Amino acid sequence: MKKKMYIVRHGQTEFNVQKRCQGWSDSPLTEKGKAQARKVRAYFDEHGIRFDHAYASDLQRAIDTMCLITAGYDIPRFTTAGLREMSFGRYDGAFHADIPSGDMATYFKTVGGETMEEAIVRAYKTIVQIMARPDHECVLCVSHGIPVSGLFRSLPRDKTIEDPRDFRNGCILEYEIDGYDMKLVRFVQTEKEKFVL
Repeated sequence: MKKKMYIVRHGQTEFNVQKRCQGWSDSPLTEKGKAQARKVRAYFDEHGIRFDHAYASDLQRAIDTMCLITAGYDIPRFTTAGLREMSFGRYDGAFHADIPSGDMATYFKTVGGETMEEAIVRAYKTIVQIMARPDHECVLCVSHGIPVSGLFRSLPRDKTIEDPRDFRNGCILEYEIDGYDMKLVRFVQTEKEKFVL
């Protein structure tokens, strides 16, 4: 039987509202962001999904999202820098409008950050390492926009899953994992779903 990992993008933050690049800087969840995390929890409850472990990026917005999703669960919870957002170097925390135009996939490497590929590969390697651990059969992983969207576009997915226009806060990616092989089998924008909170 293949293992399952559910990757969730953290809830909305103050910097999201202010249209700022967060990167490795941080800002707190908004009330809407907390509600988004609770909606993710409602989705998992509605579908009878139970985790044996939970992981989050070591940035506070991801940790807080994980804690809201797993409140009351008797499972081990961990944080790891491997699930962090892409570093934008000196533009971490900068307003989007203040970032020069150019090849965003590689530009931030020149200002002390990462390329998109580096951030995505880092997240992928972290996930593979996590899922190789004993008793990791169904795992929650809370990460960020670039890793979430990058994994979606880089890895195989079920042919019924269309490329979304965006990856909203609180979106859920359900992966089947067998060693180094990861396949996306379901993608959920919880903002479109109606669940009792």
